[in-house]
Amino acid sequence: MEPVATTDLTFRKLCLERFILAILYSIALQYLLVTVFLLFVNVDLLHPITWLTSTVGLLVSPLTWLRSVPLATALTAHGFVLARMYLLESRYYPTLFAQLKRSIMQRFVVLCTAGSVGCLTAWFYTRFLRADYRQLVLMDDSNHDQQTVLNERFVYLFVSGLFAGCYFFARGQHTLGGIEWSPVPLSKWTQFRDSFCSIFIDSIRRSFVPSFVYLSFYYTVSVLLRSRIATLFGIIRLKEISTVYSFYCTATDIRLLLYTWLVFALILTNMNLMLGLFRIFLNERQEFSIQIGVFHQQTKGSDPPLAAALAYRQIPIVQQMAAEDLATIAQTHWCSRRKQLYELTVPGGHPNNWRQVCDTCLKLIREFTNELTVSIGGIELKPPPPMVLTGGRLRPTTSMDRERLLRQQYNQNFGIRSLSTPTLSSTSSPESGQQSAGPLDLLKIDNLSLPTILSRVPGYQLFFVESKTAKSYYLLSVQSQLVASITQSLTALACCSLEEDQYGVVQDDLPSIVHALLELKKVVDKIGAINLDVKRIDRNYIALKGAVKRSLYRFTQSFAPYLNDLVIEPEDLQALQPFLRYNV
Repeated sequence: MEPVATTDLTFRKLCLERFILAILYSIALQYLLVTVFLLFVNVDLLHPITWLTSTVGLLVSPLTWLRSVPLATALTAHGFVLARMYLLESRYYPTLFAQLKRSIMQRFVVLCTAGSVGCLTAWFYTRFLRADYRQLVLMDDSNHDQQTVLNERFVYLFVSGLFAGCYFFARGQHTLGGIEWSPVPLSKWTQFRDSFCSIFIDSIRRSFVPSFVYLSFYYTVSVLLRSRIATLFGIIRLKEISTVYSFYCTATDIRLLLYTWLVFALILTNMNLMLGLFRIFLNERQEFSIQIGVFHQQTKGSDPPLAAALAYRQIPIVQQMAAEDLATIAQTHWCSRRKQLYELTVPGGHPNNWRQVCDTCLKLIREFTNELTVSIGGIELKPPPPMVLTGGRLRPTTSMDRERLLRQQYNQNFGIRSLSTPTLSSTSSPESGQQSAGPLDLLKIDNLSLPTILSRVPGYQLFFVESKTAKSYYLLSVQSQLVASITQSLTALACCSLEEDQYGVVQDDLPSIVHALLELKKVVDKIGAINLDVKRIDRNYIALKGAVKRSLYRFTQSFAPYLNDLVIEPEDLQALQPFLRYNV
């Protein structure tokens, strides 16, 4: 068994290599986006050769490469901040306050880096515009007296980059740190081509409305912004003193609005492309080592073991990579790596390859089942549906009236009194009414505890009290995808062992696999009977429920002739009967 530090370093290095490649590709894509910007800004359909040669000349200019250094630095910093969020361990926080306390500093750093990338992107693109759009100050000689005035067009474009970075953070912060694995393996070039086209078109479409929202935002803050920037340098003055007239000049400048819209779209494309590249490189299949033994020790540069990757909780991405690799091994029609699972170790002849993977998978399934059972234990059941009478109002019949009359006569003859509480009269005397409305009763205050008083404060329950369904939502939304993949892969490996397992290494673990699947099915079925809003996590819940049922159907279909020969508990064998009848 390797030291924990070595295993941790191996997995972090595996993720870091992919993050660095994603950041480098993102920096290289800046020149593609700059090309799009230059072709739009310097458009000249009457002279296409001049148009293309001037664009290429600006791209290969050393000054352009030098100006791109600050933007590349900001992109690198933003990429490493995002990578750190992907490397964080997934933890459960019982209250919203605890979750905000843990993530507020990380979100603030992401906001700062996103804003800096937006500002530097806007500054970099303004270097290719005319002087009245790229310079901070201009010389005003309208009154035959040259004076330095503030160029509000440049300020408008520069601040639009900051607004675009903050808009990206506010709109996409819920997707940071999450990855959706593609069910169909595609090449990186195919994924990048599809992602780039969809992201670029979507960014152009979605940046139209925010650019006009920014126009109103700029007008709101321009009262302080214009004067502060002008007073930052003593010799700079404002060209237009009136804020309303300055806003009118900005709103009627069509060229400035087009530049703002294009810069806004390119910044959103830049940000989303980095996230897309992270997903593409992290979705790349990773083959982990399977064989364990004296002659198969992990050396420097070798693949990390599959069982250790499945059990590694510090980085959830590593667990997902291992689950995808296990699914590839189990679902491939003819896989040479699957045979290594059924082989015996040399020397010793022990099934350590299978034992390590099977024990890790069963441990993950059992822990998830136990945690989900505890989380739904305190949730009340759904109320039964109200009884609806289709025939109208239920009226007493003649037999019911006769039975009620005979019961009253019988009670009167034998002196049996009714045990029902007599109805008190609603009328009360004036004296009693005066006593209930006394001055001492109006000033009386109930002895309430501090938690009761705090619970009546608006927002206290939301931020500081753990909901009964919070843990269930966390398990079904975060861990269910991993458990569903492991469940199907483990069942597929057990079914493939009928033809490929030459030594019978899987036979001893079949009862444990069946019992774990049935226990998980019981808990998943209970979720439909409790008062839990499944619509919030319907995608993960349905996927987990379908994965468990498919696994049980596949197991019974493969091992139906041998179920009586397996050492399975009678309760588990009885629970498998519905799946057996379906196969028959």
